[in-house]
Parts: sequence; structure tokens; C-alpha cells
Amino acid sequence: MAIDISNLAQENHRYAIHLATREKVIAYKNGFFSLENYVLEEPHFVVDFYRNTALACELLLKAALLKHHINFFKRRENCEYGEKVIALTNKWLAANLKELTIDYISQINTGTAASTLKAAEAAFGKLSIEKEKFQFITKAFYLIIRTRRNRNSHFFFSNMARFDISEVEMVYLPLLNILEDLYEMPKRDEFPV
Repeated sequence: MAIDISNLAQENHRYAIHLATREKVIAYKNGFFSLENYVLEEPHFVVDFYRNTALACELLLKAALLKHHINFFKRRENCEYGEKVIALTNKWLAANLKELTIDYISQINTGTAASTLKAAEAAFGKLSIEKEKFQFITKAFYLIIRTRRNRNSHFFFSNMARFDISEVEMVYLPLLNILEDLYEMPKRDEFPV
């Protein structure tokens, strides 16, 4: 038996929304992220919020790229174990799995946020997004990676547990909404169905 990952973009989109709204600081309604709560006082919840929201941004970027047929997968070598993987109703994804000789879900390497951004930049012409918005995506990701995401994900530092509403308003919310717009844009389907 094999796992059908035809709807991988949609599944990651839903998971990104779940993570972004988990701490109830950010709300999602009708395709738009907004502030719901301006205060987070518990240090662990603050770190959870920033980690989850940064991961939500990465997942939303990856979901948008998959939806727009931009491959960022690589093949993980020596991982022929676990369940097999197929894409029954997604011909583009099935073709990429075949091209990369990926038979098992364990062989799929989705890369990092930085490597995904490079794949997006290389395929910029396939995306219907303004250059300025794409530049904001890149700058926001690198800011998040350097200041919060990597530090919050691997160790707890109390100085990282301060909630800064201006950071949410100027970086995270705009990034989430631009990525949501990118995900929802009609795709330039260059692959025959």
C-alpha cells in the first residue's frame, strides 16, 4: 500500500493556518490573517507562538510553491524504507516523484526555508507576484530565521520569550498574508492535466 500525496499543497496550507492561529494571537478568516490578541505573557507561550508562526510561514510558502508547480523537493539517499508514496490525481507531482526516483515518503527531502526561497527565486517567472512583494518575503524570512526561528526551535532562552506586537504587525502578519495571496493566486498551469 502507498500513501497518496496528491493533495500535499492543500494539507500543508491547512496545517500552516492551524499553526499560525494556535496561540490565538493571530486569527484567520476568509483568506486573511489578522491580530486577535495583543498580549502574550507566559514566556513558554511566547516562544511557542514565534516558533509555530515561523513554521506556518515556511509551510505556507511550500504549499504555494507546490500549488504553482514549483519543485523544491530533493531525493534523500539511502532511505528506502517505510511506506511507499504516490500522487494519483496530481500528474505534476507524480512526474516530479518519478524524475527524482522517489518511491518512499522517507526519500522526500523538503529542504529548509532558505533552500525553498532559492527554488522560488529560480522560478520567479512562474509566480504571479510583484517583485517588491517577493523581496519582502525573502527579507522577512531571513529576518525570522536569524532572530527567532532557529534559536526558538532548538533551545529555550528567556530573552527570546518577550512578545513584541510591532514585530508581529510588521513582519509576521504581512508575510502570512502575502504568502496566503500567493497560495490563492490562480496557477499558471504549464503541465497538461
